[in-house]
Amino acid sequence: NDAHNSMGPILNVYLLGVRKLSPTQYIGTRAAFFCCLNAGKIPMRFASGALGWNMIPLAFGLGLVSVVGVFCAKPIMLSMKESTFVMLELLVVAFAGIRLMWLGLTMS
Repeated sequence: NDAHNSMGPILNVYLLGVRKLSPTQYIGTRAAFFCCLNAGKIPMRFASGALGWNMIPLAFGLGLVSVVGVFCAKPIMLSMKESTFVMLELLVVAFAGIRLMWLGLTMS
């Protein structure tokens, strides 16, 4: 079920409505929010057995890849006009909304 991870687009819409945030502040706020949210899930995932110690090397590797992604994406974001950034974010939100509606219609 992919519909349970739908907080991202909702948060995007909220943060885009707060016009005082620059693209850098927007990305930082979003990253901090999901870091705290997902860190809170770790103990529950361990307790339920959905996360085990054998997954730690994979998680570490994926974390390193994400750090590389941040350093690659930052110059692109900083060179982009704010209006272009907002338009791209709204396109992502629209795509996510359409995908969620499709999932809702096709789930049985």
